[in-house]
Amino acid sequence: MSSPAFVPGSVLPPGLAPDEVALVAGVAVATAACTVGRLWRVAGLAVTVVHEFGHALTALALGGRVTRVHLTADTAGQTSFALPERAGRARRALVTLAGYPAPGLAGLAGAWLLAAGQARPWLAAAALLLVVLLALWVRNPWGVGSVLLGAVGLGWLAVEGSPGAVAAAGAGLAALLLLGGWRAAALHATRDGRGRPPSSGVVSDSVAAGRLLHLPPVVWRGLFLAVSTSTMLAGGWLLLTVLR
Repeated sequence: MSSPAFVPGSVLPPGLAPDEVALVAGVAVATAACTVGRLWRVAGLAVTVVHEFGHALTALALGGRVTRVHLTADTAGQTSFALPERAGRARRALVTLAGYPAPGLAGLAGAWLLAAGQARPWLAAAALLLVVLLALWVRNPWGVGSVLLGAVGLGWLAVEGSPGAVAAAGAGLAALLLLGGWRAAALHATRDGRGRPPSSGVVSDSVAAGRLLHLPPVVWRGLFLAVSTSTMLAGGWLLLTVLR
């Protein structure tokens, strides 16, 4: 079968449908957001939100309660939680360790939904996650404003967005979480904290887990990087399968 002819003046490359071009565009924008420093200051907030949701969801799954999620403009975040008194070090460590793998796992789920043709449900699920965070835990002004804006934007796209906009936003969000999750883990591995040097006094997730399980923080940094690398590669492969 011959390849589709390229129409002069068309913005579409030969062989790609409009929704596929939208997907490529979304991934390209997400890649730029994860590599350009100034853009990362904004895009990194999405990664932080899912990071903190990973802590919160794990705490709830282990019988604990979450009291507060704090988000700041410098893409930092903190989840305050309490586990039952009988909970040992291992459970506390699991909650601590759940943050860095969360963005990559969420991005992998998004890529799987996109490959299955479920871009709108993917955006709707992301909007619902933000609504849950806002309703239950986020209380500081910056966190409330940014999460509310994200929930409204994703929710509108899921319901009213054109097919091209939905494809671009869905692919962009999945790629942002996959690539951004890897970048966050890489920064953690090299700077011992979410982009902050050890001298800042911030106790990172790897240090906290090391204290609980008596293993060097470098072990947990390596684990974070290995998991985020695996999810990034698997999610990238799924996104490629969407293209003909």
